Amino acid sequence: MPFRRAEWSGPLGVRFAGPGALICGLLGGALLVAAVPPSASAQAGLDELIERLGEENVPTGENVVVGMVESPSSGNYLPNASHPELQGVSILPMSGSSGSSGHATTVARNFFGSAISLSPGIPSAHIWDTNHWLQAGGLRAGQGIGVPPLTPPAGMRILNNSWIGDAGNFNNEIIRRADFLAQRDNVLFSIGVNNSNDQLPLIGHMYNGLAVGVLSGSHASADTIGGIDGAGRMKPEIVAPGNLTSWATPLVGGAAALLIETAETDPLLSGNQTDAMRIDVLRAVILAGADHFDGWTNNPVTSGPQRGVTDRPLDEVFGAGALNIDRSHRILTGDVVAGDQQALPATAAGYAGWGLATMNAGQNRFWRFEVPEFAEEVSIISAWTRTFGANFNAPLTQNVNLQLWRVDETGQLVTLIGPAGEPYFAGGNVASQSSVNNVEHLFITGLEPGEYVLEANRADAFGGPRTVALAWLFPEPSKIDPGVIGDLNGDGVVNVFDLLLLLEGWGTCPGGGECPADLNGDGMVNVFDLLLLLENWG
Repeated sequence: MPFRRAEWSGPLGVRFAGPGALICGLLGGALLVAAVPPSASAQAGLDELIERLGEENVPTGENVVVGMVESPSSGNYLPNASHPELQGVSILPMSGSSGSSGHATTVARNFFGSAISLSPGIPSAHIWDTNHWLQAGGLRAGQGIGVPPLTPPAGMRILNNSWIGDAGNFNNEIIRRADFLAQRDNVLFSIGVNNSNDQLPLIGHMYNGLAVGVLSGSHASADTIGGIDGAGRMKPEIVAPGNLTSWATPLVGGAAALLIETAETDPLLSGNQTDAMRIDVLRAVILAGADHFDGWTNNPVTSGPQRGVTDRPLDEVFGAGALNIDRSHRILTGDVVAGDQQALPATAAGYAGWGLATMNAGQNRFWRFEVPEFAEEVSIISAWTRTFGANFNAPLTQNVNLQLWRVDETGQLVTLIGPAGEPYFAGGNVASQSSVNNVEHLFITGLEPGEYVLEANRADAFGGPRTVALAWLFPEPSKIDPGVIGDLNGDGVVNVFDLLLLLEGWGTCPGGGECPADLNGDGMVNVFDLLLLLENWG
């Protein structure tokens, strides 16, 4: 099946090129469309999520309204609403009448189709033609500072962009407008990068979205180009299954929809729904949950006084790694900790979780982690949005560095950077110090048991408070059986009766005696056991 790259120009002089197969070969008069195999969502962690939760309990993106921006193929920009996998989804044309596009149909199947998406419960999708969305129908580029982007349709939370382009002198304005809309209206952008080495700025050079590549690495992976705010930022930020980035990108959008439904319905998040649906939290949770396969590296210093430090937080080709919805779901439904202004005693955090911290320039926030046994790998992400003043043309970008410290026998913080860290972690980085990216990443391998403190430091000099999202994933101790953890009275339910039993056993376990409330097996019944019980409530 032959494919060719399609390019054309719009009224702003934008050169469009779909990262996927915008125009496909014809066979017997029928339009053939490249598809992601049904195993794509399984490769993205769905099988593990089903095994852990049970198929009937897996979120499907129900009630999450989404959007797609599509470059027209042969003049058409809409998916085929009659496709068997798209039945029951309201396809809402935002740029006038149109026939169906093979490219848009395959994007839609991977975004919310019943067979191969992560969120087949999405009820409706607003679809725009690229040129119309860039101008009168969305961003309103080229109309002056006093004309902001339009407000998206009510309830729309995710906007997929399986297209690329170059608008010359308009590039920076378009990206600023997209970042402004994402922050103002809390809309997460999933964005495909080019399938070739030619790095085009639209709109993968955004700060406030997720730029997506493919698992094979056959996509553009150069830094953001000069002439764009924040030149030198690393793209893509994540990769996903699919032979083209057009198909991988909506899988990331579908993952976000699944997480948004989780935030709206999971009882563990009942007091944190609004925060859990923020785009900075979703970015952090999705990136922290990514799989780090063999060969992944963010190039930390491996010896000498700077061992364990990097200023390039992501892999040069694969970003944070491969999308894994099971790991990200564990993080979102895990512990929620805001962070402490004091390093010791910092607030204790669970093995999987997230938090938000609002800091002024120069301030720090701290989280404490107990690692009861050898941890093969640890993933921690900080992510934040580019914020704006009165209009899209006044962006402000903070800078938040990450560092992990060890707590020694005297209760003092001790650095892990340099030779001092060699006995305590085998590889990876314990400090992430990029000056341009709006994400920092600690990926640590072979972490020894002990107590550790995570520090987030706001290193910029901009005035006023700014918020950063944190997400982390430590391995749960092997002693824990996730099927029964917290069910202290054996009735099959983790509830207030188990909580009372745990509180009865609070403190040091008796020598040689049974200690069923010591859920993590560290000889103490304390806050870490309480957090494990609450993780499995219900």
